[in-house]
Amino acid sequence: MKYKKLSALLLAAGVISVAACSTTLAPSVSSNSDLADRWSALRTAEPKTHPRDAAQKLGVSEAELVATNVGKGVTRLRDGGDAYKAVYDRLHELGRIKAITRNDNAVLERVGTVTKAKLNADGRVIPGTGFAGGQIDLRFGTDNWRSAFAVVQPGREGKVSRSLQFFDVHGNAVNKVYLDNEAGVAVFDKLVGDFKATDQSAALKVDRAPTKVIRKPNGDVDVKELRDSWNELTDVHEFPRLLKDLGITREQALDLIGKDAAYRISAQSVQTLLNSASSQAQPIMVFVSNPGMTQIFSGTVKTVKATGEWFNVLDPDFNLHLRQAGIDHGWVVKRPAKDGVITSVEFYDANGEQVVNFFSRRDRNKEESAMWRSIVASLARA
Repeated sequence: MKYKKLSALLLAAGVISVAACSTTLAPSVSSNSDLADRWSALRTAEPKTHPRDAAQKLGVSEAELVATNVGKGVTRLRDGGDAYKAVYDRLHELGRIKAITRNDNAVLERVGTVTKAKLNADGRVIPGTGFAGGQIDLRFGTDNWRSAFAVVQPGREGKVSRSLQFFDVHGNAVNKVYLDNEAGVAVFDKLVGDFKATDQSAALKVDRAPTKVIRKPNGDVDVKELRDSWNELTDVHEFPRLLKDLGITREQALDLIGKDAAYRISAQSVQTLLNSASSQAQPIMVFVSNPGMTQIFSGTVKTVKATGEWFNVLDPDFNLHLRQAGIDHGWVVKRPAKDGVITSVEFYDANGEQVVNFFSRRDRNKEESAMWRSIVASLARA
């Protein structure tokens, strides 16, 4: 559909304002029923538009769009960290599922099963059980989660889609879990019934978009302390704490640490990395994060291809979609650890938000492979 024709259709339906036809789609300040009508019109005009993109066009959050259909295939679930944890604790009952985590420029989709979490003597989840290191590998940050819904709607090829969708205080999706087997339908329905909220209204409170983090001036950073602390790292998981202690951003640390430890690479390097990992059967770890969730894939990738604005991995149980225009640059990062240097390859958008992060998949207490280091060394410096 041509742009002018599409704009006329959306304008007539009240989806956009007159001013928006020449610039951007106007924010909505209307009622839930009006929002539902405008979203319906947008779906008619652009049936393939993802809800996240539709929300941006309509000037609302994705959670608000989902809430417009409460009572029509959408059920509000109980809010609160305890309720969210209890739902995830029971996901192993569903059998085969698909878990999806995304940010503005990356989407990670993983199909698999979850085993019931087992704890060690210290009360920690044993790797390979629950959501630690299995097929559905998740790291939670539920402090800023606010709403959850069960969504039952028509899917592809005439099938019914059943999902559990979780959103943060700004109405952005942090994680979605889709049922991927027919045998689990009754279990899904029981789970929804057990966690159905008393309040089934469409009204939903969301906070304004978060303020961007203001970067501390480089001159105010104690670079010696940064480098000394960096050299004392024994595990990559200690890095976030180092950043917090110094009050600096991730990219600022990479910028100041020195090129022996971190250097910039081109945005196109993400394609080189994935193509090389595919052709050489190099096992990798892929991290896609948003403020409420990190999802991880571990293994080899096979089918790598560009489609439209996206660069993708399209394997049977793992999909990765990267918006090419959303990746501005990357970093090669070499952090010390007790098992030797750990090399990651991180990509960022123009605002300094991380899009995706790659590591070599390696066995515990083993160094990363020479093949991985060779792939990383081949990436074009910026």
